[in-house]
Amino acid sequence: MSNIIKESFNIDLNVLSIFGLYITGNNSAFFKVRAYALYFFLLVMGTILILTNLILKNNISGMQMNLMVTYVVETMSIWFKVLPFIRNGERIKKCIDFFGQSDFAPRDTQEQEIIDECVAICRRNCTAYFCGIIITVILWNVPVYFGKEKTFPVQLWLPYDPISSSLIYYGTLFYATAVIMYDALLGTVTDPLIGGLAYHATAQLKILKYNLQTLDKHIEDGSDTNRNEFKIINYKTAYKHLKHCINHHNNILSFVVEYEECFSGCVFWQMAGSLLSLCFCCIGLTLATVASVNALTYLFSASIISFQILFYCHYGTLLYEENNSLINAICMGPWYQYDVKIRKMLLIIMERSKRPMILTAGAVINVTLETFVWVLKSSYSLVAVLNNYG
Repeated sequence: MSNIIKESFNIDLNVLSIFGLYITGNNSAFFKVRAYALYFFLLVMGTILILTNLILKNNISGMQMNLMVTYVVETMSIWFKVLPFIRNGERIKKCIDFFGQSDFAPRDTQEQEIIDECVAICRRNCTAYFCGIIITVILWNVPVYFGKEKTFPVQLWLPYDPISSSLIYYGTLFYATAVIMYDALLGTVTDPLIGGLAYHATAQLKILKYNLQTLDKHIEDGSDTNRNEFKIINYKTAYKHLKHCINHHNNILSFVVEYEECFSGCVFWQMAGSLLSLCFCCIGLTLATVASVNALTYLFSASIISFQILFYCHYGTLLYEENNSLINAICMGPWYQYDVKIRKMLLIIMERSKRPMILTAGAVINVTLETFVWVLKSSYSLVAVLNNYG
């Protein structure tokens, strides 16, 4: 694993490795077997037991029903979000480690500063997400572990009496806690990883733009006495520098294509689950009493869900805007002073940059801030319609 990737996503990759979703070492078969076992036993079976309990339970209020349905929708979106990490583990690992290649190593202090800033932001996001979910899970389980009654952090349908003995109760409690931990961790740590990789691509575009803007440093006329000699030598250096820029740009484009292949489906299911959950939160807000605990719960849930969508859209927009700025970077430079060969090479980069670098969710939804604004408008319209209907 490269230092850049390890420094950026150390927490996330360790969590994924524990659950068999990020392969370390050569024993990929062991990781895949462990990943499928945990996936089925904790995620699939846990969701089925929760959903069965929800269907068979008679004395459940509309508010409780809405909360549980919201939880089930989010959990089922995690099914499809996590599955590609198991099925295409080796390919996703290569995509994650893509920017650890020597081709992307910084060559001067300015490039190093760009990389360091990117790593710091990714590390900050990973730490914030991880600490937030750990605190949430602890607070969720505190009433269960320290309460007087024997309850569980999530209601499961069970074919036996879970409180018939202490051994059965604590075994069931451990399983229910593991279900919550699996859902919470894998539904969360993948977000800063996927978004962070998009930001690494943005950082590489910043480096490319910097190299294009400083191209004239490689073309100096030299002294008057040796003017022609210096121009030949330095133009050769400039060709080499510009060839590196073109290869760098091609590698970034290759990464974006691979990124779309690996993570577009994951982002789609996350956004689809978040949109449905946001709808149920809006319904819950119309049912809850103003300033009640339930209203605050729905409002908090809606805020968290909206932030999940915003996170992807923010980094998708940064990548899109940085790619668009490449043409401006070339035009703002002294391109008119270069020879024909260099101008043609610059034109190649400009033409390839005209194609928008837009990340998509399942090749259906553009992951941009425009999409996020549309989500907010739609949510507000839904609340307004439900209030008028009520």
